[in-house]
Amino acid sequence: MQKQNMCCSFDMYSFELKKINKTQATPLLLKYHYLTDQSQSFRVGEYSYGVFDSERLVGVCIFTGFPVAELFKGIWGFEDFRTMNQDGFYELSRLCISPEYQQQKGMASWLVAKSLKKLKADHAVKKKRARAVLSYADDNFHSGVVYAASNFKYYGLTAPKYNIWVPCPESQGGKPLPPEKRPGRQETHWKQMTRGWREHLDKGGIKVMRGRKHRFLTVWDKKLPSILWQEQKWINNKKGFEINTHPETTRHLRETHHNKEQYTQQSLLLQ
Repeated sequence: MQKQNMCCSFDMYSFELKKINKTQATPLLLKYHYLTDQSQSFRVGEYSYGVFDSERLVGVCIFTGFPVAELFKGIWGFEDFRTMNQDGFYELSRLCISPEYQQQKGMASWLVAKSLKKLKADHAVKKKRARAVLSYADDNFHSGVVYAASNFKYYGLTAPKYNIWVPCPESQGGKPLPPEKRPGRQETHWKQMTRGWREHLDKGGIKVMRGRKHRFLTVWDKKLPSILWQEQKWINNKKGFEINTHPETTRHLRETHHNKEQYTQQSLLLQ
């Protein structure tokens, strides 16, 4: 595909969706996914799919099991969530498209739709059933345009959670913490603590709110109990370029799109 055609409407017949493994997915995710700066580890389950332009992998859609078993109680009220059969329940845990291909209108929603269809089909072949798919959109980066466009139902933001940070020199591994996250404090470098919260707070540590996440869910198994989460009206409250692009790539794309109207339209379509 020629680069000059990247901004055209998406031509689904130019691409092929295939199952992929972690070795195939890793280079694309480490280079472009926005969570790379926070963690370079990720799971790739049995049901992971990639979109190919000829032989080039240009996008991935990865499904893994629910991240924590407690979700079964929170969503459906299952009291036996620690021992219940969790087969067929998935989180769409990674969605990433090579930046130049994101400019093709409709490609992201096509990738999600095709991957969901393939997930169901691959289960049917094994005489199994895909029952539900959960996905999160980190509010620090995006609000989940692709999931809303893919007929996921929206269930609001996750509850606020906090991390404890303590002052720590850069020479000892401290990281810069923006002033808005440390109001009234002059120390510029901090370290996140994983235990002993009360002790660290008593010694000058601070609570920093984690990024909250938008919750999206699609349920195929009609025999599941009613959902306890409160469904809400989804509103796009972000103006960023693309949900799954590394921040450095996003800045580059913003700088290269001088036409504000075109940039805004693509932002809405591709998140």
